[in-house]
Amino acid sequence: MKKAILAVALLGVMGLLPSWSAGASTLTLPPSLAGLSAAQIANLSLKSAISEGTCTNVSHGAAAGYRFGSSTNSGTNEAKQQVTFNKSTGEVLLIKGALFVKESAPLITLQFGKADPQYANKWLSIGKTSKDYHAFATGLTFSSMISQVRPTGILRMSKVGTLHGVKVIAINGTANAELGLTAGAETLFVRATAPYLPLEFAAAGRSQGVPTTLTVTFSNWGHRFSYSAPPGAIPISTTNLP
Repeated sequence: MKKAILAVALLGVMGLLPSWSAGASTLTLPPSLAGLSAAQIANLSLKSAISEGTCTNVSHGAAAGYRFGSSTNSGTNEAKQQVTFNKSTGEVLLIKGALFVKESAPLITLQFGKADPQYANKWLSIGKTSKDYHAFATGLTFSSMISQVRPTGILRMSKVGTLHGVKVIAINGTANAELGLTAGAETLFVRATAPYLPLEFAAAGRSQGVPTTLTVTFSNWGHRFSYSAPPGAIPISTTNLP
């Protein structure tokens, strides 16, 4: 149960979208959203986001007895994520496919299913052949993250409202399957003015039968992130964690 909820937390927070390349699209934006359907607005918003190519996404989630969250700078081929799970903390770096992880002792136990405090708060490098690579890397880069954002199913929309002081249109549908929530609903809040970027989405459903909620807020669109590999990272293959 804990590991399943942790997987939701590590999505960052969290498709059925076409395979656009980040930053590759030149958009012609309509002067307003008037006359567009909910699906058209959702698609336009995601196209606009993809044309930016990078962003910061901050997630907050909850399930019975658990609070989790993350703050992720998602770039084209690099990302940095800070993770919290109750009082446990962790950090993940992804740099051109090279993955590095640093976690507190309780989070190591939760993530790997075994306790090994000697590696607490130390950088570990996880190779692509490791069975743990996918669990950490999913949802970090921009293309991986943005595929988790769009609601699915029959979409409905609200009138223009206000969220966090911003004019938005709420697009309601079924929770994106990549969020890992069953029987879930999701609302995507799209900015009502050009370039119609996503502001936030909120999803609710069940993770292994337990009611779970997730909210993700977006900012820093188009910012270029750059990171360096942490020195002295320990290959996970040399530990007893795999």
